[in-house]
Amino acid sequence: MNYPKKTKRITLALTLVFMVLSLSVGYLFLEVQLKLSINQQFQDRYESVRKLFEINIERERQKYALELEKIIALEGVSEAVAANNHDKLLLAVSKYYASLKSFNEEMKILTFRSKDNITILRAHKPEFYGDTLSEKRKLITDTAKLQKSQSGFEVGKLEATYRVVEPIFYKDEYVGNVEVGLSPTHFINDLNEVFNIHSGVAVDKALTDIMLDTGKAPSYKNYMLFSNSETLNYHFAKHMDLKEAYFELGDPFKVKMEIPLYNHLLEKIAYLVVGFDTSEIVKNDKSFVKKFFILMALMMIILGYVLHKGFEKMLVHFTKQLYTDELTGLKNRAALNAQLFSKTSHALILSDIKEFSIINEIYGVEAGNEVLIQVAKAFKEFARKHNLKAFRVSSDEYVLLREETIFETQEYNDILEELHNQIKLLDIYVDNIKDPINIDIHSGVALGYEHSLEEAHMALKNAKQGSLPYLAYSQQIDTKEKSEEIVNTKRIIKHALEHQNVIPFFQQITDVEGKIVKYEALIRILEFENGKKTVLSPNAFLEVSKHNALYVEIAKRMIQQSLSLFSKRNEKISINLYPTDLFNPFIVDTLLEHIKKFDSPKRIVVEITEQEGIMDFERLTRLIRMLRDFGVLIAIDDFGSGYANYAHILKLKPDYIKIDGSLIEDILTNKESQILVKSIISFAKDLNVTTIAEYVKNKEIFELLKEYGIDEYQGYYFGQPEDLIHQED
Repeated sequence: MNYPKKTKRITLALTLVFMVLSLSVGYLFLEVQLKLSINQQFQDRYESVRKLFEINIERERQKYALELEKIIALEGVSEAVAANNHDKLLLAVSKYYASLKSFNEEMKILTFRSKDNITILRAHKPEFYGDTLSEKRKLITDTAKLQKSQSGFEVGKLEATYRVVEPIFYKDEYVGNVEVGLSPTHFINDLNEVFNIHSGVAVDKALTDIMLDTGKAPSYKNYMLFSNSETLNYHFAKHMDLKEAYFELGDPFKVKMEIPLYNHLLEKIAYLVVGFDTSEIVKNDKSFVKKFFILMALMMIILGYVLHKGFEKMLVHFTKQLYTDELTGLKNRAALNAQLFSKTSHALILSDIKEFSIINEIYGVEAGNEVLIQVAKAFKEFARKHNLKAFRVSSDEYVLLREETIFETQEYNDILEELHNQIKLLDIYVDNIKDPINIDIHSGVALGYEHSLEEAHMALKNAKQGSLPYLAYSQQIDTKEKSEEIVNTKRIIKHALEHQNVIPFFQQITDVEGKIVKYEALIRILEFENGKKTVLSPNAFLEVSKHNALYVEIAKRMIQQSLSLFSKRNEKISINLYPTDLFNPFIVDTLLEHIKKFDSPKRIVVEITEQEGIMDFERLTRLIRMLRDFGVLIAIDDFGSGYANYAHILKLKPDYIKIDGSLIEDILTNKESQILVKSIISFAKDLNVTTIAEYVKNKEIFELLKEYGIDEYQGYYFGQPEDLIHQED
């Protein structure tokens, strides 16, 4: 046997097998990367759709709120609404409405209603009027109740509309409202034109049944209300049982349903469904890959060595594509991750373009892309000059990276100053735009290993919040520990609400003789751990609750329990509310419901704690006037703390003034506090307003305040807050 020939054949066979296997693995690798790349493009485009959709909604809200204000300002409109005069109102608005409609085809509804929610005029159907079909619509009733502008989506059985409602006043009194309704197809068509997508509106059927009061058993399936694509309808129908979104790796038609449509109460009532057809991209890329590998296989049979070299070059090419940003040519996020996970210490500079979204909005996506390209060139040149590596890691975020073990602060201050100055001097010219576009950047710096990008993000965020051009990461700006504390507090609040452990404690308020005249309700949380009870004060949880949608439920529990207990007692009960509480319809409804259960509402005192930055003091005045009409007494809390002022007292005309505790605590030694307290007492007596002193902690303070003429007293000298609810049990 010719062993050399046999060996050659075996070697050749093994070589071919190895190369075929390698080629197959490479093919599968490229397939996976192709899918991941397509999915990432989908995700990026989806985020752009989300941002543009939100911008469009806000733009149209402002636009039509302004148009409604113009309509209300037309001569005779407010008077006609106040008189419920259909013909006069039609005459006043018909010409303006015809002009408005001719330029705004998306406007489907323009309706005027009286303060009793009776339709006076439907400008789009002027022959219909006098109905009260809108009585049950929360958008309309809330507008009438709160007398302020409202807007949001509404979903019916067969359609969805975006509504904007403005209150109408005549001679400073609320007389009705005017409503405009827009078809969501207007927003969707804009998205389709910009992004070439399939889109529609889908509804959570269970939520819709509840909102429309259909009487049907709850169903947890979504259904498409309308769309502009049969393809989208088909794909959505296959996955209609999914609650939030559908997104499957490998499916050429990508669908997501995570962009919510909110009603005027910021409740999710529907979703924008977005679909992208990537089948053509997949088809072309797969065809290219297959043809390439067939050609390479033929070349392997003829010239194994040449094939090996050629395959090596192509592998380098595709690897470069994998780690290269397609738009700018810089290395991408995948390349950066490879660098960061190499276990070497790096100094990392993360920069983003200030207000880049506005550039896209004003000049368009193509102009925005040109800005990104020009900025990338500047970063690349800067990196070459300073021995750095440049990356583009997301839409408008760039990274400069260099291996470092010691962070020289002055060196990087100089580098950042030079970088920011160089970017500021860029004149970016774009076709069809006469003047150059000038930009600026924010930067965050970090030194470390695989977490340096995350830390640079924290530094960048804090630089923006502090209006600084750049900032270096430090433990002081690390938000992880604070976030964990917030999450834990939120968990405690939820657990307390679920187990009825959010309760009021009550502190007595006495007269000059020490007789209890009323109690103030103070919110507490009871926490039980290992059989031990702990009482949490508001400082431990109230602020977190305001930022996590838990505050309204806490306020409602406070009102319900306090008023339910004291409806059966003889003393007065005082509860604390912020002005924003009175602006919330859920809290106000709970308050009014329990006021009606009192034999004498004059035993209820609502303490208004003033907040700095009240935007609508006139609205607050109207709401307090409404409470007075029910017989409730009004107190101003923390008076003298700095924001509460004499002008507000004259306007609100309260029954009580509670002097801020900070003035009472040191009144024995602080001359300024003594002068201010005497001034408040004198002012209150002139207005026949009862004064209450908080933080009375000892007999000496009590005797001095009696001498000054304080009417009522509250503090540890008389008693600490008590759990009267469980004492009653």
